[in-house]
Amino acid sequence: MKAILLLSVLSLLAVSSHAQDLKKAAKEVAAAKPKPQVEIMVLGSAHFGQSNFTSAPTGDLLSESRQREIADINRQLLRFKPDLIMIETAPEDQASVDSLYALYKSGAVQLKDVPSGRSERYQFGHQLAKALGHPRIFGVDCYESVSNRILTHGDNIDGFLKATNDFSELGREPQASFRERNLPLKDFLVFLNDPAVLDFTYRVMFVNPARVQNGRFTNPPAEYVDTAYVSKRYIGAEYISLFLERDLKVYSNIVTIQAREQGQRVLVIMGQRHAAILPKIFANDPLYKVVPLSKYLK
Repeated sequence: MKAILLLSVLSLLAVSSHAQDLKKAAKEVAAAKPKPQVEIMVLGSAHFGQSNFTSAPTGDLLSESRQREIADINRQLLRFKPDLIMIETAPEDQASVDSLYALYKSGAVQLKDVPSGRSERYQFGHQLAKALGHPRIFGVDCYESVSNRILTHGDNIDGFLKATNDFSELGREPQASFRERNLPLKDFLVFLNDPAVLDFTYRVMFVNPARVQNGRFTNPPAEYVDTAYVSKRYIGAEYISLFLERDLKVYSNIVTIQAREQGQRVLVIMGQRHAAILPKIFANDPLYKVVPLSKYLK
């Protein structure tokens, strides 16, 4: 009886010791977690170089009034003091980015003479980089021409299509006001980057589609979507993966360039949809601290 009692006590001690070891190990893992070293801020933008803006009465960023607005916005963004600026261009095109930026920085080329010079990558990215004396601007995109309208059939498709249409309606009036009724550019950008708008964008693109099953894509681009490997049952999840994969590749480009260049404050300028998900990805990277755009653009 005493022997059995002794064995029981020893077993309890062993279990207790093992539990303590596990707690110690968990604490060591927590202590080893990297501390935030890099600040990152994402400017989500409309694509101002596209013809629906350039041909509109008040949508042209090269107009005198819009240039004054851009100068004011850039003054506010300069307070972030980014030491790396990244734009929606593929790394494969870095040589062209370097060449054009060098010409612009030297004064040999004006942005008004550059094709798509009205684009946010130039009006914000190039102007800010030049003002800060940066030697380079970095392309971080992984371009894939996939329409967010390719998911048209499947169980629960009505809810997905309603959310997609609601998203389009949400942006239609502010865009029309900017293009045709002189809505201030800063107000337009603040709207696009409002946390509630970004959250809605995220849900439309990366949450709601998962509810759609047993469907198919309509006219998916063969270059980017191999339908032989697309699960019709999980068509909504497949849809999410198409867009999530692109942003994960963008994330990969950002972190590898930052590690190479050793920047401490990164400004990323991309389309509004990317601004809805990239901060969420970086929020789970312990090396990074996400800085809300609203801290500088008010």
